[in-house]
Amino acid sequence: MSVPARPPTPLPPPLRASLIHAIDWRTVAAIGLPLWAFILGAILVRVRETPAPALALLAPPPAPTASAPEPPLPEPTPVAPRPREIVVRTQFTAVPVLVPVAVPAEPAVANAPAPAEFRLPASEFLPAERCQTFNTKVKFHPGMTEAAEEARNSKKMLLVLHISGHFDDPGFT
Repeated sequence: MSVPARPPTPLPPPLRASLIHAIDWRTVAAIGLPLWAFILGAILVRVRETPAPALALLAPPPAPTASAPEPPLPEPTPVAPRPREIVVRTQFTAVPVLVPVAVPAEPAVANAPAPAEFRLPASEFLPAERCQTFNTKVKFHPGMTEAAEEARNSKKMLLVLHISGHFDDPGFT
């Protein structure tokens, strides 16, 4: 007794739509495209490596005709050209060459005063216990609160520089 085969039932439209949206098609493309390119490349290489059909080898060679003589083979061309004649010159011609020479010149501005050494104005100096400049234009305050107060009072920007390390050991920092 045989049971009649029942045709497969197609998926209902809502389930099919949810399956289509559940698949990340970018991943499928990222995997599938290089795979298909590899397969196509392998097929093309295989086709190029395949020799021509051997049907021409099975056919008998054409009978030589006595009336047509074979043409002579062309002469082989030389591989390397012959060397040119070597010429050794015994007379030389002098060619003048201009060589620049540095000559000390007078200073551009005579009796120019030396530039003055840079010093901060007296209004910019603070007591040594509040900040130090270390011979620069930058004021280094010992604490964050003092620096923020000074920047607020002088209406200037504040740069916070955090350095960590062991400063007693010069090889450590």
